[in-house]
Amino acid sequence: MAAQPHHSIGEVLSLLQAEHSDVTISKIRFLESQGLIAPERTPSGYRKFYARDIAQLRWILAQQRDHFLPLKVIKKRLEEPGFTLEVEPLAAEESAAAEPTLFSKSVKKGGKARAAPDPVEAESEVEAEEAEDEFLEPVDGLSATELAEAAKIEVGTVRELDRLGLIVSIGRPGSAVYDPEAVTVAEAAAVFGEHGFEPRHMRMFKISAERQAGVLEQIFSSRLAKGGRSAQRARKELNELVRLGEELQRSILRRSFGDSLD
Repeated sequence: MAAQPHHSIGEVLSLLQAEHSDVTISKIRFLESQGLIAPERTPSGYRKFYARDIAQLRWILAQQRDHFLPLKVIKKRLEEPGFTLEVEPLAAEESAAAEPTLFSKSVKKGGKARAAPDPVEAESEVEAEEAEDEFLEPVDGLSATELAEAAKIEVGTVRELDRLGLIVSIGRPGSAVYDPEAVTVAEAAAVFGEHGFEPRHMRMFKISAERQAGVLEQIFSSRLAKGGRSAQRARKELNELVRLGEELQRSILRRSFGDSLD
């Protein structure tokens, strides 16, 4: 029985970018980390995307783009009994989408240029695909070292922020990266550190924000799930309430500190 055709994560990116221009490798990895997709892994840990995996990815991205659905709602729909997807079989041939190949691609690792491995030397087709996955996957975001440099903090502080859940890494161990939101948190940690605060002291902001998010989600999740104009209005109202919540919080703090706060 012939093996089913599948694609590497780099090929999947090429297939999806025409209709979802904002999709990245990091986003695909993040959706996997949240349990929305579960591509098969080789013994070495490289992803193999089959037709259903790609159809599921397309559906998830469409729900986000067209209906503004939060990931929790999307995941709940995927897990509903009787949920089905239209799955188009993959061609056995390589994807026609433009994609760098092992024969021509060179990449940088650790700041030094390295030629991608010659697939002729690979012991099997699987090894060649694993090599492609390793050398061709782009990584969007900042490494722990880059994030530390950007925020002018120690790498150990970045690790502690990650451990406490104040920032979230995406990717495999050893190649995890952080998004722009992590820069905001890391820069705040730098200022807090100047005043003697440790990352653990910042958890109060995380706990407060998560409680607010829980309440707002109860109000808006069903409206966001409807899609269309209803979802657009709900998204606008949600943003307005978040903004007002920030002002309310500052007002309460001003009351506590009197004239010390502007």
